[in-house]
Amino acid sequence: MIAHHIPGRIRLKYKLGIMSHLMQFNLQNVDDVIAQVPAFVSYKINKSTGSIVIEYNANLVKPELVDDLFAGTDEQAEHAYFALAQYLNAEGIRT
Repeated sequence: MIAHHIPGRIRLKYKLGIMSHLMQFNLQNVDDVIAQVPAFVSYKINKSTGSIVIEYNANLVKPELVDDLFAGTDEQAEHAYFALAQYLNAEGIRT
């Protein structure tokens, strides 16, 4: 769920159970993949508030796509996902 969004920065709230799923990932691998995305600036997981803050370059990724990805309908999220994937592929990043 989107808690707050301004172009370039979005805060997502999550249920505590998702942390167990996130911890299954090797965060270094996640960081390595994300580092290849020119539009991505940083992310921070705050377990005490149950939120994730993602900073991105709003000149490269339309904030509306970010909204649709995290708060839209399933159809909007799917469209946003494919639009972002198309952008990443155009930048030479395999999705």
